[in-house]
Amino acid sequence: MQLIDVTNSYSRMIQHELVKSPVHFIKVYTLGNSKVVYKKKHAFSEIVISNKIRRITPKEIEFVKTKLLKDRADAATVTTQGNLVEINLEN
Repeated sequence: MQLIDVTNSYSRMIQHELVKSPVHFIKVYTLGNSKVVYKKKHAFSEIVISNKIRRITPKEIEFVKTKLLKDRADAATVTTQGNLVEINLEN
């Protein structure tokens, strides 16, 4: 598995989000045909994994947590809703 940074492809969406919300950091990645959006706010971090075709596997969730949250991955809470997964971590 490989996370590929595609943030530049979403520059307008990111610029709009940065202006309208308290988020100060946004990165967009692809993981196969899944899209991973990583946002940092002052009090917490949020990762959303979505796939229009299929459910997100537990292996993909663990991979994203390990790659993006590193040593804090175990403290994150995971919410799964069909083809959408939210990972939240309080800083």
